Amino acid sequence: MSARDHAAYQDEVGAYLLGALTDLEVQAFERHMAHCPNCRDEVERLRPAADSLPRAVEQLEAPPTLKTALMEVVEQEAEERTGESARPARRPRRRFMPLLRPVLVAGALVLGAAAGFGVARLSEEEPQEPRTLAAKVDQSRIPDASGRLVVQGQGDNGAILRVQGMPSLQPDQVYQAWVLRDGAIVPQPTFDVGDTGGGAVAIPDNLSGAQEVLVTRERRGGARAPTEEPILAVRL
Repeated sequence: MSARDHAAYQDEVGAYLLGALTDLEVQAFERHMAHCPNCRDEVERLRPAADSLPRAVEQLEAPPTLKTALMEVVEQEAEERTGESARPARRPRRRFMPLLRPVLVAGALVLGAAAGFGVARLSEEEPQEPRTLAAKVDQSRIPDASGRLVVQGQGDNGAILRVQGMPSLQPDQVYQAWVLRDGAIVPQPTFDVGDTGGGAVAIPDNLSGAQEVLVTRERRGGARAPTEEPILAVRL
């Protein structure tokens, strides 16, 4: 694969995390990511910010003029980037979307990071000590692995699970987190690990009242229910 093709896939990382790709684009990106450690690392680096977006800020209805104003700005930037001259105001806008999507997605992830910073600043006013819980690992299947779950407060804002020493999976496999609550196992985001076996995944669910956070190996894309016994578990 050429450097140009790889750069195009790198531009899709944010769109992939935010669900902005078509089904065919998702399949193509995941095939590329299965053989590209750089894109896998970038996905895991940005995943916590993407997962935190739905719960980072209060949900408000956008004003009717927002879409029009936004499209005027991004279309102008697209013209500047492609060297195109001004077009009639009623030209089709859909043709710009492949070029604009990385810009819009990057902006969304920056907003997510900024919102996280704002939450952190609020936490300084009302400090809540995070809890770090060690994971229990199935040594027969992942003998060199370890993990820890960092929970803020009572867990109502989710948590971050960090792992080390996890073995690399087959290209069509991925690690998936789960939350066990009242006998029900709720699916959480999937994640990959780097060359050294390290990785992280945000647990977006409210963990208040949950019993455990679990990890299994699933087919890439994730599953609705675990297909094996957990290889890693954190008791809450």
